[in-house]
Amino acid sequence: MGIPENQLEIWTRLGSVRQSSQTYQSIKGILEHERSPYAGRRVDSFLQGSYRNNTNIYADSDVDIVLRTRSLFHFNVDRLPEAQKAKFEEAYPDTAAYILGDFRSEVIAWLNIQFPGELDTSGKKALSLEASGNRRSVDILLVAPHKNYTRFLSTNPGEQSFVEGVYFKSTDGTGTVNYPKQHIDLMVAKHQSTDERLKPTVRVYKNMRKRMVEEGYINVGAAPSYFLEGLLTNVPDDLFGGSLVATVENTFAWIDGNNPSAYMCANGIHPLIRDNSTTSWSSQGYIDWLNAMKLLWINW
Repeated sequence: MGIPENQLEIWTRLGSVRQSSQTYQSIKGILEHERSPYAGRRVDSFLQGSYRNNTNIYADSDVDIVLRTRSLFHFNVDRLPEAQKAKFEEAYPDTAAYILGDFRSEVIAWLNIQFPGELDTSGKKALSLEASGNRRSVDILLVAPHKNYTRFLSTNPGEQSFVEGVYFKSTDGTGTVNYPKQHIDLMVAKHQSTDERLKPTVRVYKNMRKRMVEEGYINVGAAPSYFLEGLLTNVPDDLFGGSLVATVENTFAWIDGNNPSAYMCANGIHPLIRDNSTTSWSSQGYIDWLNAMKLLWINW
């Protein structure tokens, strides 16, 4: 039968915006407070995830905040010629005295003072605050800049080239580099080039995923929002158009009919589907989602 237009239209609607914005502003003020123990560590914070990308649905709860320190940076110089690697090592001979572990300890100490008994530090990647009163639940990811160099002649900004992302460490010691700014920028550009149809379509796909979980077609966590956003940025612009039914049918037909190994994340840097990668969707997770989409549509 397929899902009717009126149901898809309901699923295009944004979830809570005002409450999430208020949550972010209140937490941002605390994270960047001048009296925090890390206030001199050149910190800034920004939103990432569904609320930042305007793809949040009513089922979304967590407000994802990145807290970054620029008192250190991680790097990759593998693409530099040997002479430029030597110049880099000469410019930065020592391991940073201040590390992400120190930053984490300082942030935890500060947040425990501000939110006694409310901070959850057990997460593998992020610190968490549960919802309380008008505050939505919050995940706080602690990062430092990461620079992937393609040219380094000196510390003069005009004599070096690099792609900047963020680096964070999981509690098991796994380091991950991601590119939230590039993800946001590509989502904005794609939304504009699809006549502002991309983000409503993402919300439809996310609501479909929610229903798939409820119906038992897939497990919770099998199709993260980050990867659904990335997946739809690969679809040609002209397939977002006409009715919502046509948009879902056309975008999904293209996804199902093309080679998934060629799909990229919305940052344009990481492959979307790759096993044993912290920045990519597992092959089995993708296949499970693909099959569940078909079942949901057919069985509606």
